[in-house]
Amino acid sequence: MNKASMSYNTFVLFLCMVLLASCIGQTPVSAKRVIIRITFKVHILDGFATNAKPLLLSCRSNDDDLGKHTLWKDQEFRFKFNINIFKTTHFLCDFNWTTKKAANFSVFSDQTEVMTCKQTGNCFWKTQEDGIYFSDNSQNWEKKLGW
Repeated sequence: MNKASMSYNTFVLFLCMVLLASCIGQTPVSAKRVIIRITFKVHILDGFATNAKPLLLSCRSNDDDLGKHTLWKDQEFRFKFNINIFKTTHFLCDFNWTTKKAANFSVFSDQTEVMTCKQTGNCFWKTQEDGIYFSDNSQNWEKKLGW
């Protein structure tokens, strides 16, 4: 085997290992950390205590309009997507509930949520009477916006 052939074979072997590592990174394993994740889900939950008024929601990115949605107590709107290689994936939503509003609220940005949601691949947002909360596991909530 000549040197050029060995270099090519080494390069192909390296590419195969990188591809395998990225596939393994997408597979959830209990104690393993995810290195690369390209697919994410955003969940938006109506966490209001009463069903008196629905949450009105409108979400979009630069590429997609996800439409308008009406959520009643305990209902959820969710969407799944792949991030782009240019790190410009960004989804915004308008939240309206009674007199409380949050316009152009960022629910996913390659700059923030790609890191905070990397382990689970899920970004959860829950509206409540006092604001909008975030979680990457739907168990531990952090208030991100007060109404």
